[in-house]
Amino acid sequence: MKIGRLSIGYVTVIVLLIIHLLPVWGFKYFPTQDGASHIYNSYVLKEYHKHENYRLREVYELNTTLFPNWTSHILLAALLYIFPPLICEKIVLTLCIGLLPLSLLYFLNGVEKRNTVFGLLGFLFAYNYLLHMGFYNFVLSMSLFFFALGYWWRVKDKLRLTHVIVLYVLLLATYFTHYHSYALLIVSLTFFALYTPADSLLQEVFGHKEPSQPLMHRFRASAMKLKSTLIFLVGLIPAYFILFSYYFYLSNTHGSGGDHKGFEWLNDYFFGMKSLVSFRDDHVLIGRVLLVFFATAFVLTVINRIQQCHQFRESEEWKETGERLWTRAVSQMDGFLLMAVLITIMYFVAPWSGYSGGWINDRFHLYIFLVLLPFFAVNLHRYANYAVAGVIIVLSLWHLGYNVHTYTLLNRDIANALSLEGMDEKDTILMSTPGEWGGFSDSLGFEPKYVEPFGHIECLLATHKGIGYLNNYEANTDHFPLQYKRKELPADYAIIWRTEYDDVAGLEEEYELIDSNDYNRLYRRKRAAPDSQMWDGKTTITFDMQPEDGQTVPDYIAAYTDTVYTDGRYGWLTESEREDFKNESEVSQPYEDSIWAMEDGVFRVALPNGTYKVTCYFSANDSEPLEVNLIAGREHQIQRLRIPTGNETIEKHYTITITDEHLTQVIYTRGKGEHKRWGWSGFTIQSTDGGPNFRLP
Repeated sequence: MKIGRLSIGYVTVIVLLIIHLLPVWGFKYFPTQDGASHIYNSYVLKEYHKHENYRLREVYELNTTLFPNWTSHILLAALLYIFPPLICEKIVLTLCIGLLPLSLLYFLNGVEKRNTVFGLLGFLFAYNYLLHMGFYNFVLSMSLFFFALGYWWRVKDKLRLTHVIVLYVLLLATYFTHYHSYALLIVSLTFFALYTPADSLLQEVFGHKEPSQPLMHRFRASAMKLKSTLIFLVGLIPAYFILFSYYFYLSNTHGSGGDHKGFEWLNDYFFGMKSLVSFRDDHVLIGRVLLVFFATAFVLTVINRIQQCHQFRESEEWKETGERLWTRAVSQMDGFLLMAVLITIMYFVAPWSGYSGGWINDRFHLYIFLVLLPFFAVNLHRYANYAVAGVIIVLSLWHLGYNVHTYTLLNRDIANALSLEGMDEKDTILMSTPGEWGGFSDSLGFEPKYVEPFGHIECLLATHKGIGYLNNYEANTDHFPLQYKRKELPADYAIIWRTEYDDVAGLEEEYELIDSNDYNRLYRRKRAAPDSQMWDGKTTITFDMQPEDGQTVPDYIAAYTDTVYTDGRYGWLTESEREDFKNESEVSQPYEDSIWAMEDGVFRVALPNGTYKVTCYFSANDSEPLEVNLIAGREHQIQRLRIPTGNETIEKHYTITITDEHLTQVIYTRGKGEHKRWGWSGFTIQSTDGGPNFRLP
C-alpha cells in the first residue's frame, strides 16, 4: 500500500510537470518583459570575442565583475553554441518552472515528510509575476535556495567536511544566480542554526518538572549541540564575507536609500497575492482563494496543536514523565513560522527598489508562503493529503489555464510585431523608439497591466549577424555582463513603435521606410552611392596611412588617425585610440609611416559591387616587432603575420567580392603586454573584373 501511495505521488508530480511545461514548448514565444533582452545579451556575450563582430565590440564592453547575476547569461550563452535562441530560452524556462516544485518537494521531504504534498504548490508559484518579467536568475535562485536549505537540514546533525563543501557549492551557485536569494539563504541558515539548539535546550532543560537526568547532564548535552552550531557559524564566515562585501559595494555605488512603496500598495499586493499576477487581474481571485487555503491550513494547525495538548493532558502522561504541557504546544517547525514572520516584516519594511535593482518587495512576497509550508500540520491522514493535493492541483491548473489563454493571444501579437523584414545586413547598428514599448495588445483587447510583453522583443531581431542594439537596458547597469562602450552611435536601422508614428518627420529625412506591420515600422538609413571622384576613371586606388604632418605620395589617398568614415567615401568606423608612427630617416619611402593601435581598428571604403584584389602594407620600427591579423568580408584574410623590427615594408594581398557596396577591413593583434599593438602602413584596391558594376556615373 505504501508503494502504491508513493507511485501515485510520483505519477502526479510527473504529469503536473509535463502539463506545466507544455506552454513553454507549445508556443513559439513565451511572453516576458526582459526575456528577449537576456537572449540578446547572452548572444553578444557568446560572440564578443570574435573580432569580425566589430559592431558589437564597438558598442559594448564586457563587464567581467563576479556579480551575483551571471547564471542565466552563462547558461544561455553556452546553449547558443548548440541551439537556436528561442530553444535556448525554452531550456532555461524549463529549469525555472520545473526546478521550483522539485526543490520544494526535496526541501519538505527533508524537513517534514508529512508536508511533502505542499511541494505541489511549486507548480502554482513557478508561474509567478517575476518569471513573466523575465527575471530568470531570481526564479532559478529560488530553487537553489530550497535545495540548499533542504540539504543543510538533512545533514545539520552530522556535518562533515564533504557536507560543508557541497553546501558551499550550493551557496556560491545561489550567489552567482541572485543576491537577494543568497542573502535570505544566509539569514535562514543562521536563524535555524541558532533556533534548533535553542529549542532543544528549552525542551530538555525546562520541559520537565522532575527530570530523569541530572540538570548538569542536560546542560552538557545542550552545550555540545551549541558547540556544533558555533562551529558551523564559524564555517559560514566566508559566506558572511561575500554577503557583506557585495552589500557594502552596493551601498557605496548606489547609496543606501531606495524607493519605498506606500502601505496601501504593500497591503493590496500582499492580500491580492500579486506576486502571481502578470498580465491580467483574473489571477487575483486565484490568489485570494490560495490565501484562504493558507489561512485554513494555519487554523487547522493551531487546532491540531490544541488537540495534542488536550490529549496529552487527558492521558495524564505528563504526571508520569514530568513533561510540561507547553512542550506539546511548541514544535521545532515553529521556526518556519517565525522565519515567515521575519520575511513578512522585511516585505513591509524593505524598499521596492534601491542599490542595483528593484522588485525587492515582490521577491520577499514569494518566499513568505513557501518558507511557511513546513509549519503546517493538517495532512495527518492520507485522505487529508488527497484533499490538500486536490486543492493545490485545481488552483495550479486554473492559474495555468488563464496564462495559456493569455499566451495564445499574445503570441499572435508578438509574431506580428516581429514580422519586420529587410534587416539582413551583417554588422549594423539598431535603435528603437521608444526604447521600451508597453502598448496596447490587439488580441487581448487591452494593455497588459503588470508585465510589458512587447518591452524588449525587438532584441530577437538583433540576435544574429553581429547587430549592435543601442536601446539595451542591461548595458546601462552594473549587474549584467555587458556595459556600453559607445552608445551615441548613428544607427543603420530604426524600429519605430506605433505610439511614435506621428514623430518620425525628422527621422524620415535620414531614413527610408522598408517594412511595417500593425505594431511597428522598420527604417533604414539612406545611403550615398560610392563616390566616383575617388576613382577618377582609374581601376586602382591606394590609401596611405599617415601621421597628421606626413607626406603622401601623389595620387595616394591619405588616411589619418582621425579620418572618420563618411557615407559613400572612406574612413575609420571605430573610435578606438590610434597613434602615429613616423619614420625619422632622411630618405622617406612610401609606406614607412603608419598608424598603430592596441584596440581593433575598422576601416571602410565605399566601393561599387564587384571583385577586387586588395594589397596591404605593414612595417614596424627599429625596436618593436608587431603581429597583424586582418578580416575582410567577415573572413580572416591575414592571420598572425609577424612584422619584424626595422623599416622593411611587408606586403600581403587577398581577393574579395563586394556585394554590399563597401569593403570593411578589421585589423587587430593578438600580441601580449607592451607589444600588443598592430601597425598598418596602407593598402591598394584594384578592380579585377572591370565589369558593368564598376562603371560609375
